[in-house]
Amino acid sequence: MKTAYVDYENAGVGNRLFQYVYARLWCEENGHTLLQKGIPEIEIEPSEKQHEGVNLYMSQKILQDYTLYNNHLEKIKQWECFKEIKDSQTNSKDLVIHLRAGNDFLSKNAKSIPQAKDWKEGIDKIQFEKLHIVTNLKKHTKWTLEDVENTKQGYIQNGGDGEPSSTYNDNYPFVSSEESLHIINSFIELFDEYDVVWSCGKEVDDFNYMRSFKKIMFPRSTFSWWAAATGVADEVYVYGPWSPIKTELNLGRTNYDGWNSWGN
Repeated sequence: MKTAYVDYENAGVGNRLFQYVYARLWCEENGHTLLQKGIPEIEIEPSEKQHEGVNLYMSQKILQDYTLYNNHLEKIKQWECFKEIKDSQTNSKDLVIHLRAGNDFLSKNAKSIPQAKDWKEGIDKIQFEKLHIVTNLKKHTKWTLEDVENTKQGYIQNGGDGEPSSTYNDNYPFVSSEESLHIINSFIELFDEYDVVWSCGKEVDDFNYMRSFKKIMFPRSTFSWWAAATGVADEVYVYGPWSPIKTELNLGRTNYDGWNSWGN
């Protein structure tokens, strides 16, 4: 038996999915068995052996190229790791968005992500009934400075967003609590304008929840990119600027059928 393996980098679920999908496609096309550690957050099981054969590790700069998957999407959707979305589970009337909060609202990242006004401009161009928000934002009403400070302390003591507590040391680029408060409440005020359904569950549940919508909108997020690519969506809105630093990445310009860019 010819084997190949991939060692996942220390990264979020979406980035690991790029490694898994690329490696599995390579193995299927070249007659190898894939060995890998699994992605437990979305219930992709590990193989018994994990380090034999061809090393298929690739950097994200290479993997995050939507053109690599153009001709394979239908095959990928049929893989057992991507739960089938039945007609009875499909939501055709509403819009689901993925709002990355957490340290994005607490750090210097807050200055480079789409702001509430950018989201509003994009959302208001889409026709829908209810707005479903998949997010790691734990409180969905107006925040206080105490809420922000408690959240920061939680990250410092326990870690969060896939990072250990050691990440949030004295050198971590937190912005001021006042700035975080302003940003968070600008989103709370925005979503008060819509008929909203909040969702904040296990990653596998949030992933499959987003996959069940015909209309999906998201910022820079490889997690939600794969939810859109493997789900039932036929109206996808991906954040066009994607990364102001890694301009070589083209996921924000994905031009699959039904995909559109927003925030440009």
